[in-house]
Amino acid sequence: MPDQSINNNNQASYLVLARKYRPKKFAEVVGQEAVVRTLQNAIKENRISHAYLFSGMRGVGKTTVARILAKALNCQAGPAPEPCNQCDLCQAINEDRLIDFIEIDGASNRGIEDVKTLRDSVQYEPMHSRYRVIIIDEVHQLSRDAFNALLKTLEEPPTRTIFIFATTEFHKVPRTIISRCQHFVFKRLSAEDIASHLKYIAGREGLTVSPYSLKLIAEAADGSLRDAETLLDQVISFSGLKVQDRDTEEILGVIDYRLFENFSKAIIGGQSEEIFQLTEELVSAGHDLRYFYNGLIEHFRQLLLVKIIKDPAGLAFLPAEELGRLRDIGQSLRPEDLLRYLTLLQEGESGLRYSAQPRIFLEAHLIKLCYLSRLKPVEEVIGELEELKKGLGKNQSPPAGYPAPSARPGDKNRGAVRSPDFQKASREQAGIKNGVPVLGHPVADEFYFRLMKDKPALAPILKVANKVEVKDKTIQFAFSQDKKHFAVLIEQNQAYLKRLAAELDGHQFELKIEDKDQQPAPEIKPKTENKKAETTARSEARLAVADPKVKTVLDSLRGQVIAVKKKTNSDKSS
Repeated sequence: MPDQSINNNNQASYLVLARKYRPKKFAEVVGQEAVVRTLQNAIKENRISHAYLFSGMRGVGKTTVARILAKALNCQAGPAPEPCNQCDLCQAINEDRLIDFIEIDGASNRGIEDVKTLRDSVQYEPMHSRYRVIIIDEVHQLSRDAFNALLKTLEEPPTRTIFIFATTEFHKVPRTIISRCQHFVFKRLSAEDIASHLKYIAGREGLTVSPYSLKLIAEAADGSLRDAETLLDQVISFSGLKVQDRDTEEILGVIDYRLFENFSKAIIGGQSEEIFQLTEELVSAGHDLRYFYNGLIEHFRQLLLVKIIKDPAGLAFLPAEELGRLRDIGQSLRPEDLLRYLTLLQEGESGLRYSAQPRIFLEAHLIKLCYLSRLKPVEEVIGELEELKKGLGKNQSPPAGYPAPSARPGDKNRGAVRSPDFQKASREQAGIKNGVPVLGHPVADEFYFRLMKDKPALAPILKVANKVEVKDKTIQFAFSQDKKHFAVLIEQNQAYLKRLAAELDGHQFELKIEDKDQQPAPEIKPKTENKKAETTARSEARLAVADPKVKTVLDSLRGQVIAVKKKTNSDKSS
């Protein structure tokens, strides 16, 4: 029984770290220097407002600062920039037993009747203190009628009464209320500030906590100091006075950073088989795939950060050992490569989020990254082009993968007759050997060979034509009725075709289109005269491409829409 009694007393006397280390004066407030300095200066200069609005995320010190302000205004040694926390009034506020200090929750007292009761109570002078201070936490929870009832009081406040409103959802507070208050924005605390404060608490409590564990807790708190203190309490309950890194990872559900490093090495090294093994390890450990994916994105951000910034310790908040490992992983990559990886990972985040089979999506997406080719620097591409130019100047064949250069109108040797060697080479590059005639005329044949090299999509038109004839410096094309639409493509490329004919024969040629019955078709008009027709043709082509069936055919055959033929009555009957 004595032991049980002692145990009960210990339980009753225990304070969680968030309450035990709650700041009691302005100097103890973490990360809100601008707010603290402004309030202290206002107290020094006796510029006290009747209403304050504190906004910011949870656990950053809004209500704490409001309580400290109430003590500083009512301290028996004040009003002072810092409360003494020793006088009766300061202790009464700390213990919530001062009748002139009222702290209520907006969610529990949100009705108009609650506000009317509060409004009636402030009509009288403070009984024991210099100022009556009323703190309404989560003020955005008040109803619209309650805000309206409070509006008149804020407009004509009672003597020596100060309202302090705190909210995590500033946008829900009516503008009429905001305009009557001094608004202070409490910023999200940095991981460095949180870790530093946790280190101070650990020292006071006699704890042994590694910098890595402090970093994990600070990052998991997501800017909230109160959440960080609660998490530290939880970790201590699991590990005892000596906190191990593994214990911290297990309690917080943090994925081992080595797993992120192994995934990044597999992606960068193109080791697709490793992706399956690492994913199996990830799933077996029971980790959430979406949570892991977000961590992988952050990991590649750190790789990019370390690659670009010379001293990233402040931004990345990483130990020197981890920074060294990140540099080693990204050593073979350029910032452009890492940026591509990071961009593609971000694009896959929404797909993973809504995927019915997240594991399959994750594996497929990461394997796709494994096959991602590196970008060549512009300087390297320019160097290869220069080498190509030099080689062609020596009558050398172009390297594999590069097309043979075509002559331009301004070339020095324009109009020159091509040598047999050149004609042979052009035929072989076009896939035609042994000099077999294609269209029955040297110029027409040369047309075909050059188009196969320069414009492969245009060359088949010459083969589907019923006739291609060179006569009196005129190249005549004849098409059957069902192939008449190919004439549009010839018309669109007439400038190129004329230039090519001149290069091959040394003379200027005209183009003419006939039907299969040798009835001349209308002459090809200059582009300026056919502008309207071309615009109409392009519009019809765009509409055709928008059709899903047409798009499917184009994608499968790698083709393009040349012209759109409208279906006539004769076509319908057939």
